[in-house]
Formats: sequence, structure tokens, C-alpha cells
Amino acid sequence: MTAKALYAKRKKKPMPERPYHWGNQSIVGILERQEYTGCTCNFKTYSKSYKLKKRIPNEPENMFYLPDTQEAIVSQAQFDRVQELRKNKRRPAKAERQGLFSGLLFCADCGGKLHFATSKNFEGKQDHYVCNNYKSNRGTCTAHYIREDVLREIVLERIRAVNEYIRSDVDGFQEEWLQCRRTDQERSIRDDKKKLEQAKKRLADLDVIIARLYEDYVLGNLNQDRYRKMSADYEAEQERLKLEIEVIEEWVEQREEMNDGLDAFIALTQKYVDVEELTQTIVNEYIKKIIVYAPDKSSGKRKQKVKIFFNFVDDVDIPVISEPIITQTTYEHRKTA
Repeated sequence: MTAKALYAKRKKKPMPERPYHWGNQSIVGILERQEYTGCTCNFKTYSKSYKLKKRIPNEPENMFYLPDTQEAIVSQAQFDRVQELRKNKRRPAKAERQGLFSGLLFCADCGGKLHFATSKNFEGKQDHYVCNNYKSNRGTCTAHYIREDVLREIVLERIRAVNEYIRSDVDGFQEEWLQCRRTDQERSIRDDKKKLEQAKKRLADLDVIIARLYEDYVLGNLNQDRYRKMSADYEAEQERLKLEIEVIEEWVEQREEMNDGLDAFIALTQKYVDVEELTQTIVNEYIKKIIVYAPDKSSGKRKQKVKIFFNFVDDVDIPVISEPIITQTTYEHRKTA
């Protein structure tokens, strides 16, 4: 029997025309698969009752992750970045052009996203971004209008400046990065150590509870069925706690070492030595988000502030990127009749 016939017999469905083609659903499954970072993920699904065979997808916070159980294909930093990008979905434009910064631009006043505006009648220089809440002056916010070619220029300039700054003193940058992260890292470690103490205390309490449960059973204060059920529940909780303690201890130890996000960003600066032109890949790898402020036209010139946040290093005070960029163009008042 051929593979096609066997597949049809087992699944009772016709063989797809392109059986080895990865569809959208397959690609989404790959991008969301946490195990590629080297961990094991348990409790992905659950059942409402042991009588029901249907499994229901579990929420991520209710799953259990055991890190470093196999060799990682991608780093945790790369996986997290992919999830951020997938949240920022890009709408296909009618003019068959897509904004290079779509999903990354945010309004400084209302916090909403800026959407990409283009047209088949536009040339490239007319493509721009406006606040989602502007709605042609009928919404709750102002336009925060900014052209894409202006953004291309300032983002490219900042990426080049960051690359040059880091490559000039890699060791000094590493120390600076670690100093900025140390406070948050220590706070996170303290929280996990507190959880660790609580888990260990509960584990010790369960030993006492199980011992007392057995005494009640021996003395006849508890029937056999009830004893078996209660002891099984407590023993299962003990096993979960032991595993949780092991994971937290290992996770605390890992975070006390240097975060791989630093290495990832330094590798970027070495990968893109001379950036001549921005591409979607370069933007996604470097930029976390961009805040666009409302323009100031009071001086007769259009001045607009833009703040760029980089992946992994947004909380480090790098002189070349710590201050927002101010774009300036000549602004001519329209003549009225």
C-alpha cells in the first residue's frame, strides 16, 4: 500500500495536494514552540473531567517549564523577540507597500499605535504614519504625522551610532549594561528566593500532615478510601513542589550569571558592521519600539521629537541614544483668502 493510500485510510481524509508544504498554521506552531529554547513544557492541555477525552489548551501561566533539558535551537532572547513581533501584526496595504516600521510606532500622547498610510497614487516620499486615534481629526488625538523617509534616515543614523559606540569599547559597555540591569535582576532573584522558601516550608508541612493522616487511619478515625485519596493528593502535591523547587533553584542560578541578551546585541553590532540601507530584518533585530511626539510649529519650523528604544539595551544610558531625536523641517503657513 502506498503512503498516500495509507494516509487516506488512517485519517479518512483525502491527501492534500502539497503534503510537504508548510501552511500558515504549521509556521505559527513552529514560532510558538517554547521547546526550541531548550526547555520542556508540561501541562499544555487539560481536561474538565476524567470522563471526557477532549483536551483543552492551557493558558501559558498555567503551564510548567523546565529549562535546559535539551540543546537549544534558538536563544530565549530570540524567542521572546519573535513573540513581540507577532503581537504587532502588520496590515497589508492596498498599494502593495508595507511600512518598514509598522507595529513599532507609538503615540507619545495617547499611547496608541501609528498606522502606515500609503496609496497607489503616492510616491515613496509621501508614505507616512499617523496616530490610530486621530481619525481624520474626528478622533481623540492629533495626527502625530511623520513621513517614513524621515524615520528611515534617523533610525539608520542611530543604528550606525550605536554600532560604533559599542564596538569602540565592548568591555566597558558590558560593565555598563550589567550595572543597569543589576537592580532589577537582584529584585527578581529575591522574589524567587522568597517563593523557594515558601515551597520548602510547605514541603516540610506536608510531611507532618501525611504522618498525622496515617495515625488517624491506624487509630480508626479515618476510613481506608478516604485515607488513600487524601494521602495520594498530598503526595502528588509534594512531587509538584519538589519539581518546582528544583526549577526555581536552577533559574535563580542562571539569572545570577550574565543575561544572553547582552551577547545577542553585541553580536548584532558585529554582524552589521556597515549598514548602508535599512531592511525589515535589521529593523526587527535592532528596534523594540519608537515613540513619536506631536510636532511643534511655534517657531515657524516644524520640529518633532522621536524616541527610539533598542532591543536588550533600552535601559542603558548610551550617550548616542539616550536623548530623543528632534527632526526639523521648514513649515510654511497656508495663506487664507
